[in-house]
Amino acid sequence: MEPFRASIFSFILIAAFSFIQPLQSFAQAPPPAPVVVDKVQEETLQKPVTLVGAVEPDKRSIIASEIEGLVESLPGEEGRFINKGDVIAKFNTRSIEIDLNEAKASKREAQARYQLAKQNLTRFQELESKGVASVQQLQDAETEKSALGARISQIKAQIEGFEYDIEKSKIVAPFGGHVTQEYTEVGQWVVKGGPVVELIDIEIAEISIDMPERYISKVNTGLKVHVNFDALPDLKLQGEITSLVPQADRESRTFPVKINIDNKDGTIKSGMVARVSFPVGEPSTIKLVPKDAIVSQNNANFIYIVNEGAAQPLPVSTGMAFEDKIQIIGPVETGQLVVVKGNERLMPNQPVKILNQEINQNKKVN
Repeated sequence: MEPFRASIFSFILIAAFSFIQPLQSFAQAPPPAPVVVDKVQEETLQKPVTLVGAVEPDKRSIIASEIEGLVESLPGEEGRFINKGDVIAKFNTRSIEIDLNEAKASKREAQARYQLAKQNLTRFQELESKGVASVQQLQDAETEKSALGARISQIKAQIEGFEYDIEKSKIVAPFGGHVTQEYTEVGQWVVKGGPVVELIDIEIAEISIDMPERYISKVNTGLKVHVNFDALPDLKLQGEITSLVPQADRESRTFPVKINIDNKDGTIKSGMVARVSFPVGEPSTIKLVPKDAIVSQNNANFIYIVNEGAAQPLPVSTGMAFEDKIQIIGPVETGQLVVVKGNERLMPNQPVKILNQEINQNKKVN
């Protein structure tokens, strides 16, 4: 009886193992992963030429004083952002105010004397017409009136000058920007025309490039270019050529070219090294995929190609970058579906579920 029970137990174990093993295999198989795909495209593009330049502010000005004076306050401190019209520096105006009050008193005195001279002239004109006053007396009265009129005009000019000096004792920013250097301090005497601060506006970053003469005929103002910065490796921007100087440097035979980039957030700083890619090289036919298709692991790049509903990794090398696409070099065919979203956690030969099925019908291959 015991051998029979042992046989039944063994049969049950074998049956149970045979049933569980397929379940384990099924549980280990990865489920279809949701992905977004695109097609490998082929385009004929000009190879970019990269030139190095330096970032400069769109506006740079050394703000000078229109009058001389003693610095009373200096709100425009180095590193501070100043809005247009804000006070950068203020001079002590006490002595000017004293001169202004004195000039106003002199004006009132001159005006009173002028009114008297005017009355005297009228009186002498009447007396001269009656033969009582002499011609000399009449001429003296006319001279007195004219002299006092000229004196009033002179004093008015002095008053305008003092009022102008008081107005200009507050040095204001002609444009919004950052103070990069102070040329004076509180308590220091500034001469007329003397520098106060340096102000820059870098809301538009300007990049200066010296372009070799072999490329200058292939670019023009308005051309879009790609820019990156040594100090900001993750920042890749598009700029525009705004200026081409048609005069080459006599020694280097290069032409000054200026590129503007929007910089309202202030990320780009003046003096940074910029590398600008100009599409001026020889045309070549290359294969392109979206940059998001590239997966990097262990210093190697690969993409996932969708083949018969499964993702297959394919090692590739990358080349030139164009906007949101990048050149790939490897055994890739134009029109193949490549995973661009959801590729971070894919496993080799893992089934995939394509979320943008319309890609097969609507995506046009160039």
